[in-house]
Amino acid sequence: MCQVSDRFFSAVRTLSGDGPIKQRLASAYKEHLEDLRDEQIPDSIRQKFESLREALHAVGPANGESAVHASVRKMSPVDAQRYTTSILLMLAELVRVKGNGERLAFVKPGRPAVAEESAIPGVIQLHNQAR
Repeated sequence: MCQVSDRFFSAVRTLSGDGPIKQRLASAYKEHLEDLRDEQIPDSIRQKFESLREALHAVGPANGESAVHASVRKMSPVDAQRYTTSILLMLAELVRVKGNGERLAFVKPGRPAVAEESAIPGVIQLHNQAR
């Protein structure tokens, strides 16, 4: 989870920088979030992240620009602000989950969750951690 929350934190830092909102949104997504795999995304934000991914790949690449840049260029400023806010809210959810003592366990599909975090590729699931 730390890697995922760190990536969202870096994206939010990019979003809060200087420049036009559309430029910051494209940079934040391309530099920090685009290469996240589905199994890395916690269930608590998966649907929101999928909506973001779909929106930022809605327009095909043209004239040497990426699909992300083309999609953001076609967005209204209101939509760009909405997706920017969505990234911030996903980070807030990751922080909330971490603060509640829930943790991520990596498990192979079809197997029960392991008691500790491991680097086994597979599905990420949330579990309450007794304190």
